[in-house]
Amino acid sequence: MNTTRRKYARRLPPEQRREQLLDAALSLIPAGFDTVTMESVAKQAEVTKPVLYDLFANRGELIGALLEREAGRATEQVLAALPTDFATRSPDDAFADAVRVFVTAVVEAPDRWRLVLLPPEGTPHEFRAQVELVRAGVLAQIEDLAALGLKELGRLDDLDAALLGHAMLALAEMSGRLVLTDPEKFTPDRLAAFVTRIAHGLR
Repeated sequence: MNTTRRKYARRLPPEQRREQLLDAALSLIPAGFDTVTMESVAKQAEVTKPVLYDLFANRGELIGALLEREAGRATEQVLAALPTDFATRSPDDAFADAVRVFVTAVVEAPDRWRLVLLPPEGTPHEFRAQVELVRAGVLAQIEDLAALGLKELGRLDDLDAALLGHAMLALAEMSGRLVLTDPEKFTPDRLAAFVTRIAHGLR
């Protein structure tokens, strides 16, 4: 008689199970959105498909929930990195620290930031549009901070704050992409040191 027992997933509260399934889906995305199926997610999470269908009716609902979660968390991480004023740090130190915090966030959640900074083939248009919307809001905040920082530093009234804001955001995004594509060569410390040198050069 066959005594092999079928392996069942450990019971989890619905919200915890939902997070586990979304994490499993996220881990598959670097290979392309086509690899994210109900079957592959269930296998990655080591659950049966009925467990997955209990929380997500179909693939579209699953991916929609994942992209909404990742967009929200990415936004939170970016906003947390930005300084609100220069009361305790100089503007150049504040910017360098912000890039360090951001790059650390990228290292801690690489699958999330690959989706944002290096979107794979098949990334839904709606998600790309959401990323651009958030980016525009972040850019506006950085431009305001750049203007405030230039005023704080003095003697730089002729420097274009809007262009400086674009350059600062581009530098942060470049740092994020480098730490994702070649983490051994471009470490957070190396990137932060470079940004610090660039920021201090404004003086």
